[in-house]
Amino acid sequence: MYTREAHPGEHVGAHHSVEDKLHNAALLRDEVGIRRPIVVDDLDGTSHLAYGGLPNMTWVIARGGTIVYKADWTSAANVEAFLARYVAGRSRRPASGVVAPYVTEQIEYRDLDRPAFYERLQRNGPRSYTEFKRAEAIWQERG
Repeated sequence: MYTREAHPGEHVGAHHSVEDKLHNAALLRDEVGIRRPIVVDDLDGTSHLAYGGLPNMTWVIARGGTIVYKADWTSAANVEAFLARYVAGRSRRPASGVVAPYVTEQIEYRDLDRPAFYERLQRNGPRSYTEFKRAEAIWQERG
């Protein structure tokens, strides 16, 4: 779901209309090469806030509305691995004939390629980069 522009700048700004939001979602789709449908949240971010409001969360919701995967940071590789396990688990039929779900929690790690991130951030404009660097410095001070 495309929720909001995480780091608005002069080139790709904050959304002021649904049309802005749809345009920016299409821009992201085309730049990143996303092939799946993109759902676009309303201008107030109603769905985004209902699911926690963090900037890069991932939720996988099964048919019927059951949350089957939740991560506070998106990793395409982790989502892909989960989906493979989920589909395999649901299709597996043990001798008892029944499978039962259970909940796990785990810590994952991701690469922090700051130079590449900063370069991508520049697409939105210099203000986006400056504001992120300011926020990053505050976050590092708080340690």
